[in-house]
Amino acid sequence: MKLKHRLSLYSVVIFGVITLIISSVIYISYYTQMEKKEQQSLESKSLLAAIYYLEKDELSLLEHENIKSQLLKAISRRNIIVYDMSDKKFGGEMTSDDDITTDFVERIRTEKTGFFDTGDFFYNGIFYRDNQGDFVVITREPKDEFNTQMRSLLHILMAVSLLGLIFIYFFSRYLGHIAYAPIIHIIEQIKDRDAKNFNEPISLQRSYAEVEDLVLTYNHFVDRIAQTFHVQKNFIDYVSHELRTPITALLGTLEVTDQRKRTGEEYENVMVQLKQYTHDLQETLDQMMLLSGAKTNFEFVAIRIDEIIWKAIENAVLYHQAKIEVDIQVDDTECLRLEGNDKLLELAFNNLIENAIKYSDNSPIHINLFMQDQHLQVVIIDQGIGIDESDLKHVKENFFRGQNAQRYQGKGIGLSMAHIIFNLHHVDMDIFSNSSGTQVQLTF
Repeated sequence: MKLKHRLSLYSVVIFGVITLIISSVIYISYYTQMEKKEQQSLESKSLLAAIYYLEKDELSLLEHENIKSQLLKAISRRNIIVYDMSDKKFGGEMTSDDDITTDFVERIRTEKTGFFDTGDFFYNGIFYRDNQGDFVVITREPKDEFNTQMRSLLHILMAVSLLGLIFIYFFSRYLGHIAYAPIIHIIEQIKDRDAKNFNEPISLQRSYAEVEDLVLTYNHFVDRIAQTFHVQKNFIDYVSHELRTPITALLGTLEVTDQRKRTGEEYENVMVQLKQYTHDLQETLDQMMLLSGAKTNFEFVAIRIDEIIWKAIENAVLYHQAKIEVDIQVDDTECLRLEGNDKLLELAFNNLIENAIKYSDNSPIHINLFMQDQHLQVVIIDQGIGIDESDLKHVKENFFRGQNAQRYQGKGIGLSMAHIIFNLHHVDMDIFSNSSGTQVQLTF
């Protein structure tokens, strides 16, 4: 059963229970009030009957006739009976009634009044003292009209409840359709996704807060998956491209060396070359495994970005004797904290700094950290050969190398790898360049 149908059923059940309780309260309250009203009416009639039968000797003829007229209008004498102290019938025209028991008569004498009802009549009795003695006056009233009214009320309550249940059922179905329309729209959009467009965000024109949170969470989740898939997809390209160069160099060197006998010095030179090729191969494998997630699994933890940058600077100074000036203008150190992968970010900064060193022929490099519009910015500035304007839009592509960079050794993956890593961390990487140098600007 679909959730919206289940909720409709729950609404009907809950409304039915509430309606049953309310209807029961209404019915019982009305029954009690009507019964109390009948009791009060019978008490008045019993008192009127007592005056008529027992005060005849004390009233004038005119007064007695007036009482008689009132009594005849109020109750039939066939519904009146008067007992004396010996439980003998003293007045009234009520025939023997099995419902009037001796216990009831004695209760009236003890409590001075009494009331009960059966399926057909209401009964009321009063204890009346007179100069002729003590009497018990009992009157009764048929319940036909009372039962008719109560049945009418019951039928009305049942009809209203049934109509209410029908209304609630269809109204809840309608509300369910409105409430679940955004979810159905989401499901339809997800069904239309395939391998080509799975990363397209879901869009809703009208919705409510909870569904909007769901859509935002889903879009964020899919965006992260798309970025990860993009990295994994490029991994095969990187491996096929990067491994081919050192392996080809290794095989070529071995083949050339094996063509004739060499001197010891020549073998030493060949060994140096083989070690360099092997080192390049090892470094490439490490970078590929890192980028593929095999070593890091893309785990994001709390890190300090300035610590990552200092590690990259130490590596550059150690291996390339680089001259790097760092200017940190961030007062709140909390702005330097973020959720990220330290290995990936270190690889990205290593690539950027090594590019700056290589293409500036180891000229001084400036790295600035500052806040701009409440966003952390890191700017890496070199004094190198720069990038041609026509090449700027391609430098983030895999294996692309600028026209003026051909005399420098490189593989064309440093910037593209850094771009992918920064995208994973939601960092914008912008590159500005001219003939006097290049500036890489990172906005966190």
